[in-house]
Amino acid sequence: MQPPPPSVIASWPHPNFINPETRGNANIILNIVLYALLLFFIAVRIFTRTHLRSSFGADDVFMLLALIPASAFFVISILADVKFLWVRHVYDIPVSHVTTGLKMVLATEVVFAAACTLTKLSMLMLVRRMLSGARLFWRRITRLAIIICAIQGSVFCLTVIFQCRPPQDYWKITKYPDSNCINQTWSLLVAGVINACTDLIAVLLPIRTVWTLQLPTRQFVIVVLLFSLGFMSCIAGIIRTYFMYKVTTSYDQTWNSYPVWIISAVELYIGMISASIPATKPFFTSYLPQVFGPLTTLPSHISQDSRQRTQRRSNHTIFSTANHHDHEMLTIEKALGAERSGTSSMMSRTNESRKDSEEECIRVTQIVRFAKHEL
Repeated sequence: MQPPPPSVIASWPHPNFINPETRGNANIILNIVLYALLLFFIAVRIFTRTHLRSSFGADDVFMLLALIPASAFFVISILADVKFLWVRHVYDIPVSHVTTGLKMVLATEVVFAAACTLTKLSMLMLVRRMLSGARLFWRRITRLAIIICAIQGSVFCLTVIFQCRPPQDYWKITKYPDSNCINQTWSLLVAGVINACTDLIAVLLPIRTVWTLQLPTRQFVIVVLLFSLGFMSCIAGIIRTYFMYKVTTSYDQTWNSYPVWIISAVELYIGMISASIPATKPFFTSYLPQVFGPLTTLPSHISQDSRQRTQRRSNHTIFSTANHHDHEMLTIEKALGAERSGTSSMMSRTNESRKDSEEECIRVTQIVRFAKHEL
């Protein structure tokens, strides 16, 4: 770390270590509230998946793994304000706190990136389960998104750890710029932009699938609210990148970094909560049906009408496809005078098309059943 120029230091007021100006306790309160909510929803999620549905999967494993660095982020966020005095101006912090505080910042960047990456992987694993019966193209797109998010998170964590060589040069206070360290301003800016893009991928990818499910109105509203929470986390990531750039280009970094701590907490906790809420539906409908039943279940006649409409649409798709190919077959017969062998070939292709349409309807039905089971 390079200290500010002498002219900037001369413009600062005299250090106040007794009763300095602070940012307050908003970050502490926010972290406690959101972390408590996160623990509650993850506990309900795991209980639902292991006891009520017996459907514990890879998405739950990644969410539990994400909870480890998220808990580390919570502890560091509290210590940053209480012990390391990161709520003060930089000139009001004793020099003895600076080195330890920089180690804390480095650790925070690593655990935050790890928690966000594992959360996105958990969301994509859930999408992968939803698309298990979908077309091969969308399953490949999901796998590609999983690979991209995993590589992006791993590269960023390694870049943060080894941005200085050796790594301990990061928290050394030097008179001149350290040539052994990369430009932190641009590395964090690029990482923030890439992270925002992968956040959007994790949120946008399941939208196409859910949009085509023809869910009942109330379930559709719930899905929209869940996606709104996901977009809130994406927007928080964009705002965090902006404030991070301001921090790295300013001299009073401890004071200017306070919004980054708050926005990072919102981005991380809200993202993990929104990724866990869908799996908690069976718990609330089982134990609190008077409160959550009307929001997640429909009257029998509405559900029956919805099933009948879905069946009619499926039958219409099958018979329309078959009739279309039958019409083509007759037209070709009249124009070319096809023989019996040609007619048999066309009938074979017609049956294959009809079979493909039936398989497509089965895949859609599987996705609908999974969505209604989970959402």
